Order: sequence, then structure tokens, then C-alpha cells
Amino acid sequence: MPNLIADTLELNGLLDRTALQGHLDQAAAAARAAGQPLAVLTMDLDHFKAYLEDQGQAQAQAVLLRVAELLKAQQPAGGSLVHLGGDEFVMLLPATDLAAAHEKAEALRAAVQAACADLDGPAPLTISLGAAASPAGGDWNANSLLALAEARLTFGKKRLQPHHNRVWAGTLPSDWYHRFEIQAEQWPNLDLQPA
Repeated sequence: MPNLIADTLELNGLLDRTALQGHLDQAAAAARAAGQPLAVLTMDLDHFKAYLEDQGQAQAQAVLLRVAELLKAQQPAGGSLVHLGGDEFVMLLPATDLAAAHEKAEALRAAVQAACADLDGPAPLTISLGAAASPAGGDWNANSLLALAEARLTFGKKRLQPHHNRVWAGTLPSDWYHRFEIQAEQWPNLDLQPA
């Protein structure tokens, strides 16, 4: 998918994909030093490709900008919002455990749904999110945290019904964990029943 508004988002003060790794590593080091959790939300818009094809690039660009501004406005103090490109975003939430991250993700989901409810298009534009938070203690790394959040987003969109407009912070199939080399039992999860 084309990176429709990277320059616009950068001008609005969002970090980009290039800046993510260094920023994430710094946030993880600060969290470990302070003995506090760090949470990550990964998110992408549902049905965005169909919307782009139906409504055209200018309208899709306007919608991405609207969503980016909404997410930035909802970002808590100390948090960071990263635009990965296309319709994908990451939010870093320092000093936030998984339950609080899940609550924030649900608030973001509801806010995006409301903000996009008036849009024309082939399907409602909503957002899906994956949430992960660091385990207790210092034996974890930033890449595993991000990978777990991304895997939860993917699992929610591919394996749970409905495949859109959802937050997943629960367990994954056991064979998924070896992909990012973490011990499943070490990482917090919320075993929520799918909506």
C-alpha cells in the first residue's frame, strides 16, 4: 500500500518507521531502569484498501490524517505515536500494564469508529489493535514486546470473529510464540472471550 501521507504526518510531529526502533529501545531501557511496565499497541485500519480503491487517494489521505490526529489527541502524557506507513500505527505507553493498555486500546477503537461513522465507502472504516505489555522484571527486550503486539493484532484480524473493529491482548496459539523467541508464560495476557 502506498505511503500516502508520510510527509504530512511527519510535519504533524509523529515518529516514522525509521525512528521506531531507537525510540522503542529507549522506552524499554527507561522502563526496565524504573522497574515499570511498558505497553505497546499496534493498529491498522480495517477495510482501508477497499476505501482507497473506492474513494480515491485524496479522500483516503484525508481519512488517514483524521485518524492520525485523533490517535495523537488520545495519546496519554508520556506516550508516543508512530506512523509505520499506510494505515498502520504503533503507540508506546510507558508505565502502563496490560489491563490499562487494553482499556486505552478499547477507547481508541471506539473513538475511531465514531470518527469514521459518517464516511461513505464499501465497508465501515474501523480500527483493530493488538496490545502487549512487558513482563515483571527486566528479562525482556523491546523487539519481543513489539512482535507480541503485532502477533496479537494479526491473530485478532485473521482468527477471531469478527475480523475487524477489535482489540486482542489474549493468548496466542502455542506455535506462534517461537516466531519471536519468547516464553509465552513469561508475558502477561488477558484471556478475554472474543467479542
